[in-house]
Amino acid sequence: MKMIETTKTNSGMRLLEEFAASLVEDLISNQRHGTARAYMSSIRRLAGFAGNHTITFDRITPAFLKSYEQHLVATGCRRNTVSLYLRMLRSICNQAVQQGLMEMSSTLFEEVFTGTDTAEKRAVDTSVIRTIREADLRKHPSLEKSRDVFLLSFYLRGIPFVDLIRLKKTDVSKGVIRYRRSKTGRLLTVQIEPCAQEILRKYASSRKGSAYLLPFVTEDGELGYRQYQNALRCYNLHLQKLSDLLNLKVNLTSYVARHSWATAAYRQGVPVAIISESLGHASEKVTYTYLAAFENKTLSKANRSVISLVMEKRHKDLSRVKRRKSFKWKPVAYE
Repeated sequence: MKMIETTKTNSGMRLLEEFAASLVEDLISNQRHGTARAYMSSIRRLAGFAGNHTITFDRITPAFLKSYEQHLVATGCRRNTVSLYLRMLRSICNQAVQQGLMEMSSTLFEEVFTGTDTAEKRAVDTSVIRTIREADLRKHPSLEKSRDVFLLSFYLRGIPFVDLIRLKKTDVSKGVIRYRRSKTGRLLTVQIEPCAQEILRKYASSRKGSAYLLPFVTEDGELGYRQYQNALRCYNLHLQKLSDLLNLKVNLTSYVARHSWATAAYRQGVPVAIISESLGHASEKVTYTYLAAFENKTLSKANRSVISLVMEKRHKDLSRVKRRKSFKWKPVAYE
């Protein structure tokens, strides 16, 4: 990345917003429109918090960040959204450190939330996937199309929507798809199973003359990114309508197929390291956030099994008392 000069205030301090704007320009020139958009959103939020005050790097202190975090929560941001804004700000600061524009303690962002809140369950059971697959949607063509994309995402090892709709014909060779994750840049190879091949063939006629496998994106660059955003918006809207139509009682989104594949693989005994590699995660730590809800459920079940060993003994003892004294035993219900 090129070195970026920033204007100095009267006190000789650099402006964070100006530096961030230069980073955004650099990202756009490298076709990283998603990250550029995330940076811009983060800076707009930060500017709204700062009001008319300029933001210099020396203002980014633990106390400032905590106040900013509280502001985001107070204005209605969800926990994961708060984390996104703070992580984008941290990324900007890290790059400023690399270019010698600021000094930053390793604990600067320690007191604010920059993780992933897994309280909202994103994975669904394979029985739900089966219901979606078997649904007759011939009277609902738009929902049928989104259903097929959802299943394709699941069949191709939880490929994200952003990578799925950008797959090109040149990414397919001898029954295998090779693509780079837009988020991490990792090269992944996925075998096309018959169920996935069936869906790809179904939409072959609608993509004649196009370089892309699926009929969503036709352009590259900024225009292509806007097409992706529109497609994602419609996709999520259709998935929620599909959930309502089938009375699934789940919040069906573009993330669900990916998380559901990971959880299903985990339940099948696939090691986390292999799941992480299959999903193209940068580390197993990221994969564990996908599995956290399942892990808690599994641990709770294990805990009940352990407790039952003790309670079973107590039950037997009290049964003997019952026989002697007509004592009525009521087992404890563990939730």
